[in-house]
Amino acid sequence: MVDIEALLAPISEEHPSGTYLKLDRSAYRTLRNNYNTAQSSFRQLIETPDASSDEALIEANQSNWDLLRTSTFEALTSQTKDIEFLGWYIASQPFTASPYENLASATKVLAGFIESFWGTLNPHPPVEKLKSSDEAGQTKELIEFRLKPLLQLVGESQDSTALYMPLQMISLIDDVSFGDFLRAERNGTMAELKDRAQSLFSRDVEETLTKLSESYQNFDAAEKLIAKECQAAGVAPASFKFVKANLADLINAIQYLVGDKFARWPLDSEFKPVTDEPQPEAAVAPQATAPLEASNAEPASAEATNADPVAQNQVQQAPQAPVVQQVPVAGVITSRDQAFHELRKISDFFQQTEPHSPIPFLLERAIRWGYMSLPELLNEMTGGNSGVIAHINQVSGMDNLSQADLSNKPSASAQTLSSASGLTQPDVHVPPPPASAPSEPVTTSEQHTQTEANTTQPESGISNFEW
Repeated sequence: MVDIEALLAPISEEHPSGTYLKLDRSAYRTLRNNYNTAQSSFRQLIETPDASSDEALIEANQSNWDLLRTSTFEALTSQTKDIEFLGWYIASQPFTASPYENLASATKVLAGFIESFWGTLNPHPPVEKLKSSDEAGQTKELIEFRLKPLLQLVGESQDSTALYMPLQMISLIDDVSFGDFLRAERNGTMAELKDRAQSLFSRDVEETLTKLSESYQNFDAAEKLIAKECQAAGVAPASFKFVKANLADLINAIQYLVGDKFARWPLDSEFKPVTDEPQPEAAVAPQATAPLEASNAEPASAEATNADPVAQNQVQQAPQAPVVQQVPVAGVITSRDQAFHELRKISDFFQQTEPHSPIPFLLERAIRWGYMSLPELLNEMTGGNSGVIAHINQVSGMDNLSQADLSNKPSASAQTLSSASGLTQPDVHVPPPPASAPSEPVTTSEQHTQTEANTTQPESGISNFEW
């Protein structure tokens, strides 16, 4: 059981996050060795043929993870609030008697650390060890210092997270594991595995789903909290998408194997618990009361028969305008947001009918990318590689958004173009352009760029480029 209260309690009033334990080489090396030993024994376990029958190997691995869990807990409650040690502590939870419950609790602590201790959260080296001399640069450096060890937990690909392999080894539905699911998928024996899982279904599966959902939401909350802090400091945030995908895979596997055993699937498309919320009455009230309002208006209309026809016509037409605007045309997409909602419906369909398919995840990625700015999108697509981004800046011309001066260059007039090309001018009076119009056509995006350049004078680069 994870003692959330103890983990979230400050180390002291004066130093809520405690000390930077890397300065104590002996203490840090002990914890680091515990982590490396646990990782090594687990790697040996999964790479050894017939390891499931090797009791000595299993016991040694369990002992190593128990030691890591207890030593990191002690450090986190008495010495330091350190995101690296918390990552190791979270990674040890699949090796407990209640893996899903403890993982949900430990990931809740991660969000709590960021919310409560971010300003002093370790790793937080002394100022004299930082390269930057100004406050803004030091803040960026400290955030990058904190985020780097977090990658051990959240990974840089779906198979490099700290939870990827452990989650395949633990029971998902009775003794059926996610590893069994992947093997059945490869071997073409999914039908047999599904029959077996259905026969083993119990109320425990719903509890597993609940805890997986909690872990997913906790990671999501931590990701958003970190992104907010990073945005304020101008630092690329850490992505939790891979570790969240690990959890989503387990949830989707349960749905595929035993989803029809539930009276109603308990999670929505974002893996949040489904709640029974009453339908709001306000949405249908105007339509329901419209006939009543019309009948009440009839006496007034009769009294106004002898009134000015123009005024009467205006009164009759006034309420009709908003009604026409509110009626949607079936099957017609009229806005960008509506298009993304349609993509969400398609994603939900494939998630329900083909939970093992990558289609819903690709559609969700398309939706998320659709609401990103160009800098955010390219930062994610390049993995934050500054060299690649700089190259894109250069070849696309976005490293220099200023316009060349054409004031001393000749400009062809409309009459010269017309006579030279032999075009026949229509017999329509065309007013001359206003004196303030530019000599060269300016697109909407160029106008936007010019406005930004004239008002804020930003530095060149992709970070200042918008869609």
